[in-house]
Amino acid sequence: MHTLLEDRDKNVREESKKMVIEMYRWIRQALKPQMSSLKPVQIQELEAEFDKLGNEKVVQTRFLRSQQDLKAKMEAQGDEEEEEDEEVEPDAPELDPFEFMEPVDILSKLPKDFYEKAEATKWKDRKEAVDLLLPLTQNPKLESGDYHDLMKVLKKIIGKDSNVMIVAVAAQCLTGLAKGLKKKFSPFALSFTETILEKFKEKKVNVVSALRDAIDAVFQATNIEAIQETVSGALANKNPQVKAETAAFLSRAFCYCTPTVFNKKLLKVYITDLVKTLNESDPTVRDNSAMALGVMLKVVGEKQLMVFIGEVENLKMQKIKEAADKAELKVKISAPKAKKPAPKKEAPPPAAEPPPSTTAPPKKVIKAGVKPGASSAGPAKGKKQECTEAELSIEDAVEKASEVLPEDVVSGVTDANWKTRLAAVESFGNTIQTLDRSEIPCQALVRVLAQKPGFKDNNFQVLKLRLEALKNLAENSDFTRRSGEVCIQDLVEKLGDPKNGSLCGEVLMTIAEAAKLQWVGPEVMTRAFEQKSPKIQEMALKWLSDAITDFGFVLQPKALIGDIKKALAHTNPGVRTAGISLCGTIYLYMGATLRVFFEDEKPALLQQIDSEFEKMNGTSPPAPTRGLNRGSSTENDDDADDVDSGPAVINVQDLVPRTNISDQLTSTLFTELADKNWKVRNEALQKVSNIISEAKFIKGDISELPTALCARMMDTNKNLALEALRLTASLSAALGPNCKPHTRNIVPGMLAALGDSKQNIRQQALSTLNSWVEQTGLKETVDGEVFADALKSGSPFLKSELFLWMAEKLKDAAGGGTGRGAAAAAAERPQASAPAAGRGAAAGVKKGLRAPSATRTGSGSSRKDQEEVDTSPLLQVNNLKQQRASDEQRLRVLRWDFTTPRQEFITQLKDQMTAAGLNRQLMSNMFHQDFKFHIKAIDALNEDLNSNLPACIANLDLVLKWLTIRFFDTNPSVIMKAMDYLQQVFQCVSEEGYHLLDLEAYSFLPFLVTKFGDPKDAIRGPARNIAKLICNIYPASKVSPYMMDGLKAKNARQRAECLEAMGNLIEVYGICGAGVFREGEKVFKLVGNLSDKDMSLLEERIKRAAKNRPVIKKPPVEPEVPTVRGGGASGRANRVIPTPAQPAPVITREREGADGATGGEQSSLLKRFGMRNQQQQQSSANANAPFKIDYGLIEKLLEDNDTTERPQYKIEEIPDMNSLLNYKPVCPTPASRLTRPGFTATSRPVSSGAQIDTEGAAQAINLVISQVATPDANTVITALSQLDEVLQSEERSTQLAPHIDQLLILATLQYRLVLNTKMANPNVNKEECIKIYRSLTNCLMMIFNNKQLGTQATRDVLRDVVHVLINILLDPRLAQLEDGPQIIRAINVLVVRIVEKAQFTHVFSALLKLLHESVGSGGGCKFTELVMKCNWKVIRILPTRSNDLDLDQILLDVHNFLVAYPVNTWAERPSDTPLRTIKTVIHTLCKVYGTNILSHFSKIENAQGSELHKYLTKTLKKPKTEDDGGVGDSNRLAAAQVTSDSAESVKSPKRLSKTAHNTLSEIFRKIGSKENTKEGLIQLYEFKQKHPEADIEPFLRKSSQFFQNYIERGLKRVEMERQAEGKVAASQASENGSNSAGPLASIQVPDTANFNMNELVAQFKSIAARAGFDNTYIDTAVKDICSAENKGSGERLDISEYIKTLSSDYGIEQNKEQFSSHDQ
Repeated sequence: MHTLLEDRDKNVREESKKMVIEMYRWIRQALKPQMSSLKPVQIQELEAEFDKLGNEKVVQTRFLRSQQDLKAKMEAQGDEEEEEDEEVEPDAPELDPFEFMEPVDILSKLPKDFYEKAEATKWKDRKEAVDLLLPLTQNPKLESGDYHDLMKVLKKIIGKDSNVMIVAVAAQCLTGLAKGLKKKFSPFALSFTETILEKFKEKKVNVVSALRDAIDAVFQATNIEAIQETVSGALANKNPQVKAETAAFLSRAFCYCTPTVFNKKLLKVYITDLVKTLNESDPTVRDNSAMALGVMLKVVGEKQLMVFIGEVENLKMQKIKEAADKAELKVKISAPKAKKPAPKKEAPPPAAEPPPSTTAPPKKVIKAGVKPGASSAGPAKGKKQECTEAELSIEDAVEKASEVLPEDVVSGVTDANWKTRLAAVESFGNTIQTLDRSEIPCQALVRVLAQKPGFKDNNFQVLKLRLEALKNLAENSDFTRRSGEVCIQDLVEKLGDPKNGSLCGEVLMTIAEAAKLQWVGPEVMTRAFEQKSPKIQEMALKWLSDAITDFGFVLQPKALIGDIKKALAHTNPGVRTAGISLCGTIYLYMGATLRVFFEDEKPALLQQIDSEFEKMNGTSPPAPTRGLNRGSSTENDDDADDVDSGPAVINVQDLVPRTNISDQLTSTLFTELADKNWKVRNEALQKVSNIISEAKFIKGDISELPTALCARMMDTNKNLALEALRLTASLSAALGPNCKPHTRNIVPGMLAALGDSKQNIRQQALSTLNSWVEQTGLKETVDGEVFADALKSGSPFLKSELFLWMAEKLKDAAGGGTGRGAAAAAAERPQASAPAAGRGAAAGVKKGLRAPSATRTGSGSSRKDQEEVDTSPLLQVNNLKQQRASDEQRLRVLRWDFTTPRQEFITQLKDQMTAAGLNRQLMSNMFHQDFKFHIKAIDALNEDLNSNLPACIANLDLVLKWLTIRFFDTNPSVIMKAMDYLQQVFQCVSEEGYHLLDLEAYSFLPFLVTKFGDPKDAIRGPARNIAKLICNIYPASKVSPYMMDGLKAKNARQRAECLEAMGNLIEVYGICGAGVFREGEKVFKLVGNLSDKDMSLLEERIKRAAKNRPVIKKPPVEPEVPTVRGGGASGRANRVIPTPAQPAPVITREREGADGATGGEQSSLLKRFGMRNQQQQQSSANANAPFKIDYGLIEKLLEDNDTTERPQYKIEEIPDMNSLLNYKPVCPTPASRLTRPGFTATSRPVSSGAQIDTEGAAQAINLVISQVATPDANTVITALSQLDEVLQSEERSTQLAPHIDQLLILATLQYRLVLNTKMANPNVNKEECIKIYRSLTNCLMMIFNNKQLGTQATRDVLRDVVHVLINILLDPRLAQLEDGPQIIRAINVLVVRIVEKAQFTHVFSALLKLLHESVGSGGGCKFTELVMKCNWKVIRILPTRSNDLDLDQILLDVHNFLVAYPVNTWAERPSDTPLRTIKTVIHTLCKVYGTNILSHFSKIENAQGSELHKYLTKTLKKPKTEDDGGVGDSNRLAAAQVTSDSAESVKSPKRLSKTAHNTLSEIFRKIGSKENTKEGLIQLYEFKQKHPEADIEPFLRKSSQFFQNYIERGLKRVEMERQAEGKVAASQASENGSNSAGPLASIQVPDTANFNMNELVAQFKSIAARAGFDNTYIDTAVKDICSAENKGSGERLDISEYIKTLSSDYGIEQNKEQFSSHDQ
C-alpha cells in the first residue's frame, strides 16, 4: 500500500487510492492499522474519502462458479421482508482490526539495563527507563511473552514511586500494554486494578488522567465480576478522591456490560456500595455514584434495579435517571433484553403458551398471562419452570378478597387495635373454612392476611390465628408458589419465635406439600441465612431435616450441601449442631458419598460428622409421609411423577454431578507414569491425584489410567507403590459405580501389593481393595481368573493376607449367593489352613459406606483387636539414628525443613518409624486423624519415658519430628500435652548426660521457636522452658542462631520472646557462650540514630538491666599490698605482682538501694581498675551494679595534677596493660592517651586495700578477645598486641588457658573475614589485610609455642583453624601482594607448629575429620592434597607421640571415613590417595601398638564386621621384617603422591638451570655406584644447602622406595656430622680468640665471621621499645654479661644460650619478625 500510493505515476496512485477505498468499504476499521506507514497527508485524504462512504451496506454482485449456490440464496433472500433482513444483519461477522495487525516483540527491544534503571534510587534513571519503554508500548498489537518482570516493575512504580512524572509515564506505558495484549493481559488485570484505585488519591491532574486511561484499558482484559471485591474496598476507602474516581470508573465500565453479566448477587453488591457513596458529603463522590447507578439502570432496567436500591430521595433518584438518559452503552443489547419494559403493560397477550412439561388437567385459576421477565425476577432457585400465576397488586388482592370476606374483616386485619385484629383474623379463619376450594382466591387472601403488620404481628395471639388461617389456606385451596412468595420471608423470620416458632414450621411444611419441597426448601434456607439471628438459622436447619424425613430426599444435593457448609462454618454451636444433624439425615439417603463433600473441613468438625454418620449406620431411610397425594394442585404438578415415586427410586449416584477428566489424562501423562526416573513418576502421580481431588466425582471415561496405576502399585520404589495404592482408593470413591468396567485392569496391582514384604504396603493394599469392593460389589471383584492367578504365583504374604480377606468376605456374603467362581475354588483348596486363618476374621462388615483412609487397615476391627495387637515395646533401642543423620546430610532423604508439613514428609517419617521398629499401635495413634489419638500417643510415650529412656534417646529424632508436625495442629490440648512431654524428655536426657545431635536440633528448634509467638501463655511458657533445658544438652552458641532466625518472623510476640531468650542466653552463658558479644557503650553506635523517646527507653532498660546484673561478692580478706618492681635488670617498672587467688566468689542478684546511686560511677571506676576506696572497705559487701562509663571522670583521674578535690586513692596513675588485661575489663576510650595500652614510668604508692580481681581479669580477657573478631583493623591489631604482651609472660599467660578455644574461634572468624570479604573488596587497602594476617599468625604462633596453652585447643576448633589456614595458603591473591610470600611462609610454619604442639589426639582427629569432609564435599585437589600432607606430618611423628594418643577416638574417625567412602567406591575416583593415606594411618597404628589396637574399639558399634577391623586384622597378620629398608609411612605416601594424577594440581617447583640439572645427574650417578656412594651423598647435601629451592623429586621418581629412603637417611647422617664438626670448630675458635675488641669481644657467638655485638644490642633495644620495656634493661644485661665474662674463672658464655635465658626472664622473643606486625 505504501509503495503504490507513492508511485511516480499519477495513474497508479489514483488507482491505488480507489483500491484502498474499496477495501475500506468491505472491512471498515480493520484497514486503518495497516495505514500506519502512510504519510499524514495521505491518511487525511483517505479519511475524507472514507467519511463520504457513510454506513452503506456492501453486497456481493458477482460470484465465482463455486459460489452459484450462494448467489441463488442471496437472490431468494432479496424477496423476503425487511424485518427478516434486519435479523440476518447481526449474524454477519464483524471484522476486528486487531486481528490483522502484526504483533511486535517489545521484550527483546528493552535495553539490558532497563530493570536496573527502573529500580534505581535516582529518579532520573527511573524516568529514563519509563521514557524508553513508552514508545515501545504504543504499538497496537504486542507479541505474547513473559511480561511478569516488566509488570512487576510498573506496578512498583505506579504504586510506590513518589515522583509524579514517572508515575504518569508508567501509567501511559501500562495503558499501551493493556491495549496491545488485550485478553493476554488478564493475569495482571486484577492486581493493577487494585494498585490504580489506591493511587487515585494522587491530586496531580496529569497523573489522575493517565491512571483513568490505564484502568479503562486494564478493564478490557477482565470483567466486572472479577474486580468486585477490589472495587468494593476502594468505595469504602477513607479518601473521598479514591471513592469519586472509583465510582467514575464504574460508570465507564458498566457501559461495556450486558444485562446477562449482572446476576442478582452482583447487582446487590454493587448497588449497596454505590448507594452508600450516594449519601457521601463530597459532591463529586455523590455525582459519580449517581452516574454509575444511572448507567446500571440503563443496562438492567428499572425493575431489576429498584428491587435492590431501596428508598432513595427523589432528588437523587432524579439524578440517577438523568444519568441513565445521558449514558451511551458501548455494547449492543440483544433483542429479548430490549423488550424488557413490555411486561409493564396490564393487558395480557392473546395466548399464553403452557409449559411443555405440564400434564395436569385445565386449572380453575384465572391466569393473567406469562411474563417474559419472570424467570429473572422470581426467587425460585434452580428450577427450569417458573410459576405461571399472575402476580396481583395489593389493590387487586383486596378487591378479590372483598368478594368472599366481609368488609370489616378486610379492614380489621390491619387495624392498630390488637383486639380488633384478633376478632378480624378469627372471622377470617372461620369464613374460609366455609368456602369450597374452587371459590377461594388463594393469592388474594394471602396478600390480605400478610398486610402490615402481617406475620410480624407483635401480639402472639393474633399471630397464632394468622398462621392457622394461612395453614388452612395451604391445605384447602390451590396454594401456588406465587402465594408462597408473599409469606415465606415472614415465616422464616418467625421460626425462632419461642411461642409461635413451631407453628411456623408446620405452616411451612404445609406450604411445601402444596408448592413442593423442591422449591420451598431452598427458599427457606436462602432466606434463613440472610438473617443475622443464629436461632432462625438453627431452626431452619432442623425444619429442613424434618422435611426431608417426611417428604423423602427430593432436593438437589449440591445446593443443599452449600447451605450445610455455611452452617458448619458458623460461630454459633447450635447452628453447627443443626447442620451436623442435617448431614446425618441426608446420609441415610446418600451414604458414604456424602462425606466426600466435607473432606476439606477441620478434623474436629469432621470427627463430629463421622460420629453422626456412625449413629445412622444400619438405619434405613423412612418412607415418605408427605407429598404423595397432591389432589388438584395447579402448576405445581409439572414434575409430580418424580416425587410420587418416593425416595426408593432415587439413585443417589445420579444426583451427584460428575466431571469428565478424559481430556486431562493425556498421553504425555501416561508416558510420565511409566518413566524410568522415579521423580518423574512421582510427579505424574501427584498430577493424577490433583485431577481427581479437584473433580471430586468423575465419569467412567478414564482412558488407560487403571493400567498405568496397576503398574505403579508394583513399583520398585515403595513410596511410589504406597502412593499409587492411596490414589487408587481415592479413584474408587471418585468413580463410584463406574468402577466396574475397570476391575479387571486394576485389581491385579492390588493383589500384587498384598504380597509385598512391607507391612504398610500390605495394609494399604487391603484398604484399597476394600474400597474397590464397596463400589463394585464382591462378586464383580472376585469373578474371573484374577484371584486364582494371584494365588498360584503369589508370595506367602499374599496368600496369608488374601486368604484372611476372602474368609471374611465370603463369610459375610454366604447368604447373598455370590456364586462359585475360580476364586472360590482356589479358596477351597487350602482347607487345612483357611479355617485356622479365618477364625479371627470379623463377624461382619459395616453396612455404611466409608471413604477410604490411608490409616485404616483393610481387615475388620475385631481381627485387628484379637490377632494384630502389637505387644512390642513402644520404642526399641537401635543404632539407626546415625544412619538417618547421614542420609539426611547427604540429601538421600528430605531435610526436615518446611513451612507446613506436606504429605511426603509425613510418609518419610512413617517409613523411618517402621524401620526403627516403633510399636504399630503407637504409630496408628500418632498419625490418626482424630486429635484424641494423638493425646493417647503422647501419654503412652510419657509413661514409657522413665522405664525405657535408652530407647527414647535412640529414637529421639523421630519423636521430635513427629511432635513438630503436631505443632501445626489447631487443637491446643495436643500442643500443651506435647510441651509437657518435651519438658520431661529433655530433663531426663539432661540428667543422663546425653548431648543433642545437630540433626535433632535442626529438625526441632526452628519449629519450637515458632511456638514462642503462640497467643496462649500455656504454650509459650513451656516453650521457653524447653529452650532453656535444651541449652543443658546442646551448646548455647548453637541455640542462639535459631533464636536470631526467629526475629525474622512477622509475629511481634515471637520476636519479643526470641529477644528475651537471647538476653537470657547472654546472661547465663556469657558473651561467647551465647554466640554473641557484649559491646558495652558501642551499642549506641551500632543502633544508629534513634528518636529521643526510643533513646530514653533504651537507656532506661540498660539502667534496669544494670541493677539486675549479677554482683560478684567475695568473702572479706585482709588487704594485701601488691609489690611494685622498680627499674633494673631484675624487674620492670610499674609491674604489679598479682596477689594470691582468692576463694571463689558468690554471684548474687541485688538491686541498688536508695543510697547506692550517689557514688555509683566513682566506685564503678575503681572497680574497673581493680581498686576499692575506703568507704567500700568499711561498708558491707553490697557492691553497686555495673556502671555507665564517664570518660570525663576517667580523664580527671588520669591527669597528673592534683588540683581538683577528689578522694585520694593510693593507686597507680595509669595501670599498665597487663594489670588491666589480667584484672579488670578494658573499656572503649575517647582520648588518645587511653587508646594505647602502655603507661608512664612514674608510679604512685598503691593502697593496701587495692586487691586484684581475678574475675575482673577474666572479663577483661573476654572483652579483648571479643575485639579480635571486629571488622575494624586497628581494633583487631590493638587487641592482638595486648594479647601478645600477656603471652610473653609465663605467669600471666596461664590466665589465657580457659579462653584458648574462644580466642581461636574468633581468630578463625577474622581470618575468614579478611579472606572472603576484605581481600575481595577492591576498596580495602591490602596492606591492612597483610597487617591483620601477620598479627593473627604471630598470636597463634605464640599460643602453640606455649605448651600449656597449645594443648587447650579442642578438636573442632583446631579443625576450623586448619581449614581456614589452608584456604589462605591456596588464595592466589595473597601471593600477588608484596608481603604475600612472607605471610604464606609464616602460615606454613604455623600449620606445622599446630600439628607438632597441639594436643595430639585433638589435632590428629581434626585432620582426619578435615580429610573426611574434603573428600565428601568434592573440594579442590589442592585443598585435599594439603590436608593429606598435614596427615602425613602427623604420621611421621606418631611413633614419638603414641603415649598422648586416644586410640579409640582415632579408630572411630578412621572407621567413619571407611563407612562413608568404602574401598570399592574408589575405583571410580580420579585419585585414591586419600584412601591410601587412611590405610597408611592404619598401618602405622598397627606398627606402633601391635595387637593391643584390637582392644580399642569401644567407640565403634558393630566393629567386628567393619572394613576397619578387616584391614587391621589383615595388617597384623603380615610378618614384620627388620630389613624393610626403613620405608617409612610418610615416605611411602610421598611416593604415592608423586605418581598420582592429583600431582598436576600442585604448584610446580622452580625449574632448575641446565648446569644445576647436570650437576644433580652426576651426583646421583655417584650415589648409585658402590665406591662413590658416600661422596655422592655429601655432594647432594651441599647442593641442597646452596640451592634450597631445588626439587630432587624428579630424580627420585623412577627409583625404588628402598633407594629413596636410603638417600633420606644418608642426608640426615651427613647433616648430623656437619653439626658436630661446627661445634668443635666453634669451641676451638673461642679458645684462640683475644680480648682486643673490647669487653663484648669475649662473648662466644655461633658465627664469628659476620657477628657484630653492638648491632645485636641495638636490635634488642629496638625490640624492647616496641614491646613497652625500658631500654636500660639491655644495657644492664650487657654489663652483667661482660662482668661474668671477665671473672677470673676464665669461663666464656655462649650468647645464644644467654639470649634464651634473657627472653624467658623478660618475655622477649628472639624472633624479630614477631613484632613486625606492630610497626604502626
